[in-house]
Amino acid sequence: MANRVFEDRLGLYVINPANLASRLPGIRAFGIKDVFLPRSAAPSDLALVRAAGLYAHMWVAVDGLSARDYANRTLFDIQRLGPGAVELNIELSADPPLKDYIAEAVSLIRSRRLRLRMRINVAPWKGFALPVGALTSDSNLYACEQTYAGDMSRYSEADAYANMIGWGVPPTKATVCYGAAGPVPGSSGRVCTLPDLSRWNRGVIFQDDLMAEVGLL
Repeated sequence: MANRVFEDRLGLYVINPANLASRLPGIRAFGIKDVFLPRSAAPSDLALVRAAGLYAHMWVAVDGLSARDYANRTLFDIQRLGPGAVELNIELSADPPLKDYIAEAVSLIRSRRLRLRMRINVAPWKGFALPVGALTSDSNLYACEQTYAGDMSRYSEADAYANMIGWGVPPTKATVCYGAAGPVPGSSGRVCTLPDLSRWNRGVIFQDDLMAEVGLL
């Protein structure tokens, strides 16, 4: 069952592992199976997720690193934490380097971790940068596109999915990253922006703090 991650199970990004103990019951009740922890997590945090009957994974942001340094740091964290799968959250400040950055990072990690399940998570409308050849030939590589703007305003999930497919990503390898909460116009508050996920149990939610803010956890 564990090898179905990225396929037909709903996942969630966790931002602060310190909140895990109090939120895991709500995460499980929501129907989430895959919990993605940040690199600041400890092995005990992954053990806590697994003790709750869920799957423990890792998500990693670029943090201004070069593709080589990003890949090497990710490989170190994989060795340190032992996640079931890894989500590469790759966002750059400009579009032109993105395609080569992703290709280099994925290739470097794959050179050391041949069968690790990985998913590339990109910002909206960045499907052009996804490595279609690798996604087609690598049975353990997946793609994901975000459905929210920088301020968390909601974009169409169908448009995000279509963007990936339009650039050649195999439909079985494409999922979307849902924003849990977005801004209320004219207010400092937020409102839930998750669609009904009861009939489409795929993809990943960003993120647990936003879910908590709108009363979902």
